[in-house]
Amino acid sequence: MLSGTAEEIKQVSNSITGQYLSGRKKIPVPKKRRKAKPISIQIKGAKENNLKNLDVKIPLGVFTCITGVSGSRKKFTYK
Repeated sequence: MLSGTAEEIKQVSNSITGQYLSGRKKIPVPKKRRKAKPISIQIKGAKENNLKNLDVKIPLGVFTCITGVSGSRKKFTYK
């Protein structure tokens, strides 16, 4: 396990994360990207936790990632 700033981690040659942060390793961007389908999951008026009346459309057929800081309660509850 490694800890430190991004700049410090970049300097650790045997750290895979450091190799990507520094640019020594890269993941190539595909020349052709998949197009999203014309349908999506829609969330309207989300007000849980720190959300304040948020409307969002999440496209289907492509990889979508929802991120947030640790402890920000990124769970989905279906009712």
